[in-house]
This record gives sequence, structure tokens and C-alpha cells, in this order.
Amino acid sequence: MKKNLVKMGLIPLITAIFSGCVSKMQAPQNSGFFQSYDNLNTNSFVFKNQQDLGLNKKVYVEDVVVIPSIAREEQTKEQKDLYIDISKYATASIKEALKSKISDSKTENTMILQAAVSASEVHFDDTNWNQLSPLALGINVVSLNAYLEESARVVGEYRLLSGEKTVVKSINLIKNIPISLEGENLTLEDIKAPIDAWVKSIASELK
Repeated sequence: MKKNLVKMGLIPLITAIFSGCVSKMQAPQNSGFFQSYDNLNTNSFVFKNQQDLGLNKKVYVEDVVVIPSIAREEQTKEQKDLYIDISKYATASIKEALKSKISDSKTENTMILQAAVSASEVHFDDTNWNQLSPLALGINVVSLNAYLEESARVVGEYRLLSGEKTVVKSINLIKNIPISLEGENLTLEDIKAPIDAWVKSIASELK
């Protein structure tokens, strides 16, 4: 795969176009899913109202939001289809993992789980894995190197709401499983393994 892309001339193209400007781009260090990232690092599980979590309320899971870091007008049809597939897969996986707690409807007695998936480029010289750079969920001249170098990771985030109160906030950078690019374009199969790991962490946190 990597050899094929190099033969296609994409690596020289990236170097030529972006060698002088990528380092100057200062992207935010989070996806923007949470309004505030105070007291959160790349792997945080924060109780806000632990008493509510202990009431054994049912959980209604909203569709997982995909944060692609690609402007909608710049997304290809294949990328838009991919984001729909990721949302459907992640949502169904969360529901399956929490099936004993799941409610099919919102009521006064259910908690609401809102979640998002995004990608970040990790920097291997950062021993704490805290210096994240939001990365396009898709292949373009900016993101290609990160996928080829296997420095692209899934970031899963969710909040659990009870009425107006936030019961839980969680952010999980899946460190040990890179997004594995197997073809010229990113597919659901490339991202399933880290999503599965994230969903497993949700089930463990909310057990």
C-alpha cells in the first residue's frame, strides 16, 4: 500500500506543497465536541453527578456524531458515505455493548448518551500523548502522511446526560490501535478495530 502511494507521486506532492506551511498551521487541540475541555486530557473519565449513575436508569443512545475535520463542501461522496457508515456502526456497537441498559425511547427516567468519533495525529516524541492535532477522516494531501506513518488514531468522546445535568464526560484516545489504511481511500474496515476498542471502554466505564 505505502509503496503504491509513493509510486503515485503523492508523497513528493505533499512535501512540495506543504513543507513550508503545515508547521505554521495551529489547529485546535480537541475536536470541539465538548464545550469545555477543562480538566480533560486524552484519556479522561470524569463523574459529574455520580449519584445519578448509581440509579440504574436506562440509557438512550443518540446517533454517534462523526467529526471529519473536512469542510462539508470539500467532502467527496465516498467520504460522506463513509461518515454515515461510521455513525451507524459506532451507534449500533454502543447499543449492543450496553444492551442491558438500553432504552429505545427518551423519557423522564432515561439518561441520554451523546457521542462523537474523530481522528487525531499523534506525535511519537510526546511521551504523554497529549499533543494531538485533529486530522481529516479521509485521505487528502494534508492527512496522507499521518495515515502512511500509522500516526492516525481514533478519538472517542461521549457525555451522559440526566435531564439538564451531565453525569459523565469521557474522552478516549485509542493509543494502541492505529487507523490502518489498506487502500487508496479510508474505509469503515480501516477504522473498525479502534472503534471497537473505544466501545469496549464505554461498556467498562458504564458497567
